[in-house]
Amino acid sequence: MLQYDKKEILNYIINIRRHLHSIPEIGTNLPQTQEYVIKKLEELKIEYKKNQKDSGVVAIIKSNNTNKKTVALRADMDALPMKEETDFEYKSTNENMHACGHDVHTAILLGVCKILSENKDILKNDVKFIFQTAEETGEGAKIMIEENALQNVDAIFGIHIGTIAENVESGQFVIQSGPLMAAVDRIVIKVKGKGTHGAYPHTGVDPIVMSGEIITSLQSIISREIDTANSIILSLCRISGGSAFNIIPDVVEIEGTIRSFDKNVRNFLVDRIKDKCDLIAKSMRGECEVIVYEETLVTNNDEGVTQSIIDTARQIFDDKAIYNKHYIPSMGGEDFSFYQEKTKGAFAFFSTATEKNIPHHNSKFEVDESKLNMPAELMANWANNY
Repeated sequence: MLQYDKKEILNYIINIRRHLHSIPEIGTNLPQTQEYVIKKLEELKIEYKKNQKDSGVVAIIKSNNTNKKTVALRADMDALPMKEETDFEYKSTNENMHACGHDVHTAILLGVCKILSENKDILKNDVKFIFQTAEETGEGAKIMIEENALQNVDAIFGIHIGTIAENVESGQFVIQSGPLMAAVDRIVIKVKGKGTHGAYPHTGVDPIVMSGEIITSLQSIISREIDTANSIILSLCRISGGSAFNIIPDVVEIEGTIRSFDKNVRNFLVDRIKDKCDLIAKSMRGECEVIVYEETLVTNNDEGVTQSIIDTARQIFDDKAIYNKHYIPSMGGEDFSFYQEKTKGAFAFFSTATEKNIPHHNSKFEVDESKLNMPAELMANWANNY
């Protein structure tokens, strides 16, 4: 068994998390965050490599065991472009905010680094530590894969803290095989007409009226053309067009998201969206272009890896630590899914809900820090046991 002081690890993680929380950075360029992570790795004398394409870092601790595997542990480091509205002493010092817990993920993984560096002599496997950028934009995992972060990796494990899993008590893990989070697509619909004066609509082709017909019509695909047993969502969340109260514009742009678990059902929906948009636009003398961007795949947990994580959790925690009901998969998305496309892997949730139970991506988001040693312990012990 690995040897470590739970309280020491907890304090180590909290201190790191609070510093990272005060310096949130977004996207692929995270210079301060990268510098701080590297500083901590160097303090622990852990070998690391910086990415060429972004601020990602991959560290590794090698085992002396001859019959070893290579496992990977992943944390995302990016924040969100939103202003924090909390009273914490360690609140953001800029216009960004760690409102999704990635500061916690990074701190936890550095806690794992500390545990395993202090147990290096008895470590059974080689362990890679993946500190990635840009999870919020779906770019980070792809860049890590391009930078060969998964080379020789036999299995990968990641954890997300917070309130994603509703009704799960703080300090509990959701660990289950199969789909855990949905595939995410971004859809852009460009409705093209012919601009004219609002007093003379007959002289133009109105893309605003076309857009209204399209928005209403698309929702009926899910309610009337897809089996209700399939979990799939189409949410149109942005519409943009026009510049004045009396001018009919040339173009209106509609943007939204598709969330799905079945590739065939998703493809059917995309095809029908394109069909309906084209037909409605043509019937009103206009045109329509539909562009779909694949943001993430289904976060689909490997059965064997998942069971090995559950077995480890049962060894080191009491039964209350594992949520004992089936968790209905989240419609949220995770670019961790791209790692799972390349190697066996599993993703878990760890509840850090406070009494306020504030959701992610909220300017007042907060976490219960009191049990943050638990995900670090689980990751470290699993990496050694697998």
